[in-house]
Amino acid sequence: MKRRLVAALAASILGAGSVAAPPAARAMDVEQALAMAEEVLATAKRAGAEWRIVDEATGSTAKSLSRILKVARKKAEAGETEEAVRLAGRVIESALLGIEQARSQADVAPVYND
Repeated sequence: MKRRLVAALAASILGAGSVAAPPAARAMDVEQALAMAEEVLATAKRAGAEWRIVDEATGSTAKSLSRILKVARKKAEAGETEEAVRLAGRVIESALLGIEQARSQADVAPVYND
């Protein structure tokens, strides 16, 4: 039940189809954003759906969502709260998309032509 609540809350904050962190996520407290990102990422990991994404804060190669979350924490510690919340929003969004992908492909099986 808690996982569904976290996922529903994150989805309502992020909205459908947004790429960058929306204004509601930016207005979040840094600690709230990081805590929510941790929760949603843990759910994605349990589903085997941790994505790798490219973000300007981590360079030009794809990094795991866990790595992006670590960078977000470092940014928060350094006082760069807006960037930390943006990165947490990216983690939340990507983790939710990964969870949805895992659910939609859970029953996929190969199709063979006779």
